[in-house]
This record gives sequence, structure tokens and C-alpha cells, in this order.
Amino acid sequence: MQLEKSLEITGQPLILRDMQTSHMEDVLALHRRIFDTDAQQDWFAWKYVEGQGDGVGIWNADQELIAFCGGVPRQFLQQGQSADFLQIGDLMVSPEWRGIMTRKNPFWYACDHFYSSRLGKGHPFKVGFGFTHTRSLRLHIRQGLSWDGGSVQNLQWQTSPGARPGRQRWLWRTQPLAPNAAHLPSILEQAWQAMRQEVGDYTIGVRDAAYCLWRFTQRPDKQYRLFALRRLWDRQPLGVLVMSQPSYPGEAAQWLDWIGPLRHMEQACLAALRIASQDGAAAMTAWASPAVAQWLEGTQPIILGSVAEIGILTPSDLDPDQASSLNIWLMAGDTDFI
Repeated sequence: MQLEKSLEITGQPLILRDMQTSHMEDVLALHRRIFDTDAQQDWFAWKYVEGQGDGVGIWNADQELIAFCGGVPRQFLQQGQSADFLQIGDLMVSPEWRGIMTRKNPFWYACDHFYSSRLGKGHPFKVGFGFTHTRSLRLHIRQGLSWDGGSVQNLQWQTSPGARPGRQRWLWRTQPLAPNAAHLPSILEQAWQAMRQEVGDYTIGVRDAAYCLWRFTQRPDKQYRLFALRRLWDRQPLGVLVMSQPSYPGEAAQWLDWIGPLRHMEQACLAALRIASQDGAAAMTAWASPAVAQWLEGTQPIILGSVAEIGILTPSDLDPDQASSLNIWLMAGDTDFI
């Protein structure tokens, strides 16, 4: 049953509703206004229909959507055990409501209802999390909506051969993978099964074929490139690299994800650097939570600083100590906006 609830804030009547697909144009209009994007119906379908996304919105008396909190389900492994997570993505409030001097503004109501009705014991998702910036996380913490889950670092490498350590490069080969190739699902599934054997105590989002195809080949508003990594003597790829699509010559390349054994992370990074160099990029960047960054220390990255904060939502089935020790594995490919 879809919830609809009347509210009044600063004397203005408002309505809180669980999002339905019929609200698509409202969500798109607010998304374009807040993020200055050209989000279209196919993006909404990809995220909120095919991706089974969910959300809560606040409408004003003119039936205009003024606040929205949305997210998509993610299957995670938490210390080897499967768990349903909710990844928060679209946090939006119209500009005229941002300066309202009350703790419980439309944004708070949308988030509070979404989190409390979807997360924790007795609800569909064990843990909720999201990428955010420092100011938003501090606000969420003050409002009792989030715990601090740590930072994601932006790492950078120069692509010139003399700027990176050697790792027997001649033994390794990359091969582009067409997004519609018949063998791509099996390659992705094998890569994920090899990866999951080594994740140990990390909290990591499942990167099986179904997820990777949805995330990297079916998204309508982004283009990504997938590459198989193998050694000369291997018949089957060891893993799959996901790279950004350069939008202009010389643009810094972005390494988005690695699906494969953790012990090959350094070789994956060096392979991504070779691809970036072939693209004419002078540098390559990657996002890395501490769990990821420790596997890349041998590649000697430049640490550009924190690029995002991780918010762990308080209705999650965790206590604050557990939230701070999730040891979560996140790269840029885990985001919903890159």
C-alpha cells in the first residue's frame, strides 16, 4: 500500500507520498532543476523501474514536487554473508525550501520516512548508505539520520611509462569487451566468482553479471568501456576493468571498477593506465575507499584528497561502532552519478 500523508510546515500544506512510476515527470523535473542535468524517461526507467529503485517525495499545494529521497537496492556481502543494502542516490530539495529555519523541513520528512520505513529490523533492507559531501553528511548527522562511514579518496597516476612502477607488463594483455557480446555475461560472472573468494571481511557490493550489465551496459545516459585482463598463457580472463569514455582528447581518464581477484588489483591498475595512455590522457584517476586504497599502495598513486564521504543511515540494523567498522569496498563504479 502506498503511503500518502498530509503535513504542514511554516503554515504551508504539503503531502508526503511514496513514489510511484506515475510520478516520473515530477522526479525528472526536480532532478533537472537541482542537478542541472538532462535526465530523461529512459534514465528514470533504468533506475526506478529496471533497477527497482524506490523513493519518497513531498508535494506542495500546487502538486509540485519540492523534496525527494530515492535509492536503489544493492546486494552486498558483509563478512561473506549476503545482505540487502539500500543505496541512497537522489537527495533533492527545491531551492526555496533550503533556507527554512526549522529542523523538520520537507527534506527531513522525506528522508526520515524513507529511511525508517525501508531500513533495519522488520524492513526490506539491513543497511542504507550513500555517497555525499561533507556539508550534507554533517547535516544528516546533526539531524540524527546518518553516521559517519569514512571517506573515499581520489587517487591519481600519471600515464607516462616512467611515472609508474613496472610489473612485468609484457605478460599482461587487455581486450575490449563489446557491451552486447554474447560471452560478456559469462566473463563477468566468472570474474565476480573469483573476486568473491578473496573479499574476506570486506563489506562489498555484489558485482555479478546481472548487476554489471545493468550498471555499465544498460544505463542510457552514460557510456563505459569494459576490458578483459589476462596473462599471456590464460585462456580465460582474470577479471574485467571498467573505464570511463573520454569526452575530449587529453581528458583525464577515470578507472571506475575492477571485477576480479583482489591479488591482481595492482596489475589491473597498470592495465588501466596503459588504456588511459593509449587514449591520450596525461593522467588517470580512481575513487577508493580505504579498503580499496590499501591494495593500490604499490602503484604509488598521488592522493588528491577526499572526494566523497560515506553516510551510513541510522535506521540500519547496525550500532554506531559497527557502522564505523564496516570496512566497505567502494570505487567510483559504485556511485549512481558517475
